[in-house]
Amino acid sequence: MIILDRQHPIRNPDGPAIPQRVDKTIVVADFEFRTDRQKHSDYVMQDGTSAHPEPRWPFAEIVCGSWVVIRFPAGEVEKPEVGRFHSLCQPEMDEIDIADHFFRRVLDREVDGNGNPARLVTWAGDWKDNEVLRRVAMTWGITAPPQLRSTDPRCPLRLDLCQETRIGPKKGVHLSEYAFAQGLPGKAIRAKDVEKHVLAGDWKRVEEQCASDVLLTAILAVRRLATCGEIGQTGKACTRAVIDRFCERTPTDYTRMWARWRKENLGREEILTFPGR
Repeated sequence: MIILDRQHPIRNPDGPAIPQRVDKTIVVADFEFRTDRQKHSDYVMQDGTSAHPEPRWPFAEIVCGSWVVIRFPAGEVEKPEVGRFHSLCQPEMDEIDIADHFFRRVLDREVDGNGNPARLVTWAGDWKDNEVLRRVAMTWGITAPPQLRSTDPRCPLRLDLCQETRIGPKKGVHLSEYAFAQGLPGKAIRAKDVEKHVLAGDWKRVEEQCASDVLLTAILAVRRLATCGEIGQTGKACTRAVIDRFCERTPTDYTRMWARWRKENLGREEILTFPGR
Protein backbone atom coordinates (compact mmCIF):
# COMPACT_ATOMS: atom_id res chain seq x y z
CA MET A 1 0.00 0.00 0.00
CA ILE A 2 1.30 3.47 -0.92
CA ILE A 3 1.09 5.98 1.92
CA LEU A 4 0.92 9.48 0.45
CA ASP A 5 1.18 11.43 3.70
CA ARG A 6 4.37 9.73 4.89
CA GLN A 7 6.47 11.58 7.46
CA HIS A 8 9.71 11.40 5.46
CA PRO A 9 10.11 11.86 1.70
CA ILE A 10 10.59 8.75 -0.43
CA ARG A 11 13.89 10.14 -1.76
CA ASN A 12 16.49 12.23 -0.01
CA PRO A 13 16.30 15.82 -1.34
CA ASP A 14 19.95 16.27 -0.32
CA GLY A 15 21.02 13.13 -2.13
CA PRO A 16 23.01 12.97 -5.39
CA ALA A 17 21.23 14.11 -8.53
CA ILE A 18 21.77 12.84 -12.07
CA PRO A 19 25.22 13.02 -13.71
CA GLN A 20 25.82 16.25 -15.66
CA ARG A 21 28.45 16.09 -18.40
CA VAL A 22 28.58 19.69 -19.63
CA ASP A 23 28.66 23.00 -17.76
CA LYS A 24 25.36 24.84 -18.17
CA THR A 25 24.61 28.54 -17.66
CA ILE A 26 21.37 30.46 -17.30
CA VAL A 27 20.64 34.18 -17.02
CA VAL A 28 17.49 34.89 -15.01
CA ALA A 29 16.10 38.36 -15.71
CA ASP A 30 13.14 40.64 -15.08
CA PHE A 31 12.22 44.20 -16.03
CA GLU A 32 9.89 46.87 -14.70
CA PHE A 33 8.16 49.43 -16.89
CA ARG A 34 6.53 52.84 -17.06
CA THR A 35 3.73 53.47 -19.54
CA ASP A 36 4.61 56.26 -21.95
CA ARG A 37 1.20 57.91 -21.90
CA GLN A 38 2.36 60.93 -23.92
CA LYS A 39 3.30 58.75 -26.90
CA HIS A 40 0.05 56.85 -26.56
CA SER A 41 -1.88 60.12 -26.46
CA ASP A 42 -0.12 61.29 -29.65
CA TYR A 43 -1.03 58.00 -31.33
CA VAL A 44 -4.69 58.29 -30.29
CA MET A 45 -4.82 61.87 -31.54
CA GLN A 46 -3.41 60.76 -34.88
CA ASP A 47 -5.58 57.67 -35.41
CA GLY A 48 -8.76 58.85 -33.64
CA THR A 49 -11.42 56.22 -33.14
CA SER A 50 -9.27 53.63 -34.94
CA ALA A 51 -6.71 53.76 -32.13
CA HIS A 52 -6.65 51.27 -29.29
CA PRO A 53 -7.99 53.23 -26.30
CA GLU A 54 -5.62 51.75 -23.72
CA PRO A 55 -1.81 51.74 -23.97
CA ARG A 56 -0.42 48.29 -24.57
CA TRP A 57 3.11 46.83 -24.42
CA PRO A 58 4.63 48.90 -27.30
CA PHE A 59 4.28 51.93 -25.00
CA ALA A 60 6.04 50.20 -22.08
CA GLU A 61 9.31 51.97 -21.26
CA ILE A 62 11.95 50.02 -19.33
CA VAL A 63 12.79 51.75 -16.03
CA CYS A 64 14.59 48.91 -14.24
CA GLY A 65 16.29 45.65 -15.15
CA SER A 66 17.59 42.96 -12.77
CA TRP A 67 19.35 39.67 -13.44
CA VAL A 68 21.49 36.92 -11.98
CA VAL A 69 23.81 34.47 -13.74
CA ILE A 70 23.78 30.87 -12.49
CA ARG A 71 26.30 28.24 -13.61
CA PHE A 72 25.78 24.51 -13.12
CA PRO A 73 29.22 22.84 -13.27
CA ALA A 74 29.57 19.39 -14.77
CA GLY A 75 30.57 16.45 -12.60
CA GLU A 76 29.77 15.74 -8.97
CA VAL A 77 29.35 19.32 -7.78
CA GLU A 78 27.00 19.88 -4.84
CA LYS A 79 25.65 23.32 -5.70
CA PRO A 80 25.64 25.81 -8.56
CA GLU A 81 27.75 28.94 -8.87
CA VAL A 82 25.37 31.84 -8.33
CA GLY A 83 26.57 35.28 -9.38
CA ARG A 84 25.61 38.57 -7.76
CA PHE A 85 22.12 39.97 -8.26
CA HIS A 86 22.61 42.97 -10.56
CA SER A 87 20.21 45.84 -11.24
CA LEU A 88 20.21 48.93 -13.44
CA CYS A 89 17.50 51.45 -12.72
CA GLN A 90 16.24 54.98 -13.21
CA PRO A 91 17.27 57.69 -12.57
CA GLU A 92 20.92 56.72 -13.22
CA MET A 93 20.09 54.62 -16.30
CA ASP A 94 17.44 55.13 -18.96
CA GLU A 95 15.84 52.50 -21.19
CA ILE A 96 18.58 52.29 -23.82
CA ASP A 97 21.33 52.21 -21.16
CA ILE A 98 19.64 49.30 -19.40
CA ALA A 99 18.94 47.32 -22.57
CA ASP A 100 22.36 47.95 -24.13
CA HIS A 101 24.21 46.90 -20.96
CA PHE A 102 22.05 43.77 -20.64
CA PHE A 103 22.69 42.86 -24.28
CA ARG A 104 26.44 43.51 -24.48
CA ARG A 105 27.65 42.80 -20.94
CA VAL A 106 25.38 39.88 -20.09
CA LEU A 107 23.62 38.01 -22.90
CA ASP A 108 26.43 38.41 -25.45
CA ARG A 109 29.10 37.31 -22.95
CA GLU A 110 27.67 34.47 -20.87
CA VAL A 111 28.12 30.98 -22.36
CA ASP A 112 27.83 27.34 -21.35
CA GLY A 113 30.51 24.66 -21.35
CA ASN A 114 30.27 24.21 -25.12
CA GLY A 115 30.58 27.92 -25.82
CA ASN A 116 26.89 28.28 -26.65
CA PRO A 117 24.99 31.35 -25.40
CA ALA A 118 23.58 31.10 -21.90
CA ARG A 119 19.88 30.35 -21.66
CA LEU A 120 17.69 33.36 -20.85
CA VAL A 121 15.09 32.50 -18.19
CA THR A 122 12.06 34.70 -17.44
CA TRP A 123 8.57 34.52 -16.04
CA ALA A 124 6.17 35.58 -18.84
CA GLY A 125 9.05 37.16 -20.73
CA ASP A 126 7.70 36.02 -24.09
CA TRP A 127 4.48 37.92 -23.38
CA LYS A 128 6.12 41.29 -22.67
CA ASP A 129 9.72 41.69 -21.49
CA ASN A 130 11.42 40.05 -24.46
CA GLU A 131 9.30 41.88 -27.02
CA VAL A 132 9.93 45.22 -25.32
CA LEU A 133 13.66 44.47 -25.47
CA ARG A 134 13.30 43.80 -29.20
CA ARG A 135 11.38 47.05 -29.62
CA VAL A 136 14.22 48.94 -27.93
CA ALA A 137 16.74 47.23 -30.24
CA MET A 138 14.64 48.15 -33.29
CA THR A 139 14.28 51.76 -32.17
CA TRP A 140 18.01 52.26 -31.65
CA GLY A 141 19.29 50.08 -34.49
CA ILE A 142 20.84 47.41 -32.28
CA THR A 143 21.27 43.77 -33.28
CA ALA A 144 19.58 41.68 -30.61
CA PRO A 145 21.65 39.05 -28.77
CA PRO A 146 21.20 35.40 -29.85
CA GLN A 147 18.63 34.66 -27.12
CA LEU A 148 16.22 37.23 -28.57
CA ARG A 149 16.67 36.73 -32.32
CA SER A 150 14.16 33.91 -32.59
CA THR A 151 10.55 34.64 -31.63
CA ASP A 152 9.71 30.93 -31.50
CA PRO A 153 8.57 30.15 -27.91
CA ARG A 154 10.39 26.80 -28.25
CA CYS A 155 13.75 28.51 -28.84
CA PRO A 156 16.34 26.47 -26.87
CA LEU A 157 18.15 29.65 -25.82
CA ARG A 158 15.15 30.83 -23.79
CA LEU A 159 12.97 29.41 -21.04
CA ASP A 160 9.75 31.21 -20.18
CA LEU A 161 8.62 29.45 -17.01
CA CYS A 162 5.12 30.91 -17.29
CA GLN A 163 4.74 29.32 -20.73
CA GLU A 164 6.49 26.17 -19.57
CA THR A 165 4.00 25.58 -16.75
CA ARG A 166 0.89 26.53 -18.72
CA ILE A 167 -1.71 23.80 -19.15
CA GLY A 168 -3.59 23.80 -22.46
CA PRO A 169 -4.79 27.04 -24.08
CA LYS A 170 -5.40 28.82 -20.77
CA LYS A 171 -3.32 31.83 -19.77
CA GLY A 172 -0.37 31.05 -17.54
CA VAL A 173 -0.45 31.41 -13.78
CA HIS A 174 1.09 34.33 -11.86
CA LEU A 175 4.62 34.19 -10.47
CA SER A 176 3.46 34.73 -6.87
CA GLU A 177 0.70 32.17 -7.38
CA TYR A 178 3.14 29.47 -8.42
CA ALA A 179 5.63 30.44 -5.71
CA PHE A 180 3.05 30.33 -2.92
CA ALA A 181 1.86 26.93 -4.15
CA GLN A 182 5.39 25.68 -3.50
CA GLY A 183 5.49 27.19 -0.03
CA LEU A 184 7.75 30.10 -1.00
CA PRO A 185 7.30 33.70 0.16
CA GLY A 186 5.93 36.18 -2.36
CA LYS A 187 7.10 39.36 -4.03
CA ALA A 188 8.52 42.41 -2.28
CA ILE A 189 5.41 44.43 -3.22
CA ARG A 190 2.19 43.56 -5.00
CA ALA A 191 2.43 43.59 -8.78
CA LYS A 192 -0.40 46.11 -9.13
CA ASP A 193 1.44 48.55 -6.84
CA VAL A 194 4.61 48.71 -8.92
CA GLU A 195 3.43 51.47 -11.25
CA LYS A 196 2.50 53.59 -8.24
CA HIS A 197 6.10 53.44 -7.03
CA VAL A 198 7.39 54.10 -10.55
CA LEU A 199 5.28 57.24 -10.90
CA ALA A 200 6.38 58.39 -7.44
CA GLY A 201 10.03 57.91 -8.39
CA ASP A 202 10.58 55.50 -5.50
CA TRP A 203 13.36 53.71 -7.34
CA LYS A 204 14.65 51.75 -4.35
CA ARG A 205 11.28 50.03 -4.02
CA VAL A 206 11.07 49.49 -7.77
CA GLU A 207 14.55 47.95 -7.85
CA GLU A 208 13.81 45.64 -4.91
CA GLN A 209 10.61 44.50 -6.57
CA CYS A 210 12.47 43.78 -9.80
CA ALA A 211 15.22 41.88 -7.97
CA SER A 212 12.63 39.94 -5.95
CA ASP A 213 11.01 38.75 -9.17
CA VAL A 214 14.42 37.55 -10.34
CA LEU A 215 14.89 35.72 -7.03
CA LEU A 216 11.55 33.92 -7.25
CA THR A 217 12.04 33.11 -10.93
CA ALA A 218 15.55 31.80 -10.23
CA ILE A 219 14.36 29.52 -7.43
CA LEU A 220 11.57 28.13 -9.59
CA ALA A 221 13.96 27.75 -12.52
CA VAL A 222 16.58 25.74 -10.63
CA ARG A 223 13.90 23.55 -9.09
CA ARG A 224 12.34 22.98 -12.49
CA LEU A 225 15.66 22.13 -14.13
CA ALA A 226 16.56 19.75 -11.28
CA THR A 227 13.15 18.06 -11.41
CA CYS A 228 13.38 17.61 -15.19
CA GLY A 229 16.88 16.14 -14.93
CA GLU A 230 18.62 18.95 -16.80
CA ILE A 231 21.19 19.75 -14.09
CA GLY A 232 23.32 17.69 -11.72
CA GLN A 233 22.47 19.51 -8.48
CA THR A 234 19.38 18.98 -6.34
CA GLY A 235 16.58 21.52 -6.20
CA LYS A 236 17.14 21.95 -2.48
CA ALA A 237 20.86 22.68 -2.83
CA CYS A 238 20.17 25.11 -5.66
CA THR A 239 17.46 26.90 -3.66
CA ARG A 240 19.87 27.34 -0.75
CA ALA A 241 22.56 28.77 -3.03
CA VAL A 242 20.23 31.25 -4.73
CA ILE A 243 18.73 32.54 -1.46
CA ASP A 244 22.15 32.82 0.19
CA ARG A 245 23.38 34.96 -2.68
CA PHE A 246 20.30 37.17 -2.61
CA CYS A 247 20.74 37.76 1.12
CA GLU A 248 24.16 39.30 0.44
CA ARG A 249 22.33 42.38 -0.80
CA THR A 250 22.10 45.45 1.40
CA PRO A 251 19.80 44.33 4.25
CA THR A 252 16.12 45.29 4.07
CA ASP A 253 12.99 43.86 5.64
CA TYR A 254 12.64 41.72 2.52
CA THR A 255 16.15 40.21 2.63
CA ARG A 256 15.80 39.59 6.38
CA MET A 257 12.51 37.80 5.76
CA TRP A 258 14.21 35.52 3.25
CA ALA A 259 17.09 34.82 5.66
CA ARG A 260 14.56 33.73 8.30
CA TRP A 261 12.67 31.60 5.79
CA ARG A 262 15.89 29.93 4.72
CA LYS A 263 16.87 29.02 8.30
CA GLU A 264 13.40 27.70 9.11
CA ASN A 265 12.90 25.69 5.93
CA LEU A 266 16.30 24.73 4.55
CA GLY A 267 18.46 24.39 7.63
CA ARG A 268 21.21 26.56 9.10
CA GLU A 269 24.26 24.94 7.53
CA GLU A 270 26.40 27.15 5.30
CA ILE A 271 24.02 30.09 5.62
CA LEU A 272 25.72 33.28 4.50
CA THR A 273 25.44 36.28 6.80
CA PHE A 274 27.30 38.96 4.86
CA PRO A 275 25.94 42.47 5.53
CA GLY A 276 25.61 43.11 1.79
CA ARG A 277 27.43 45.36 -0.64
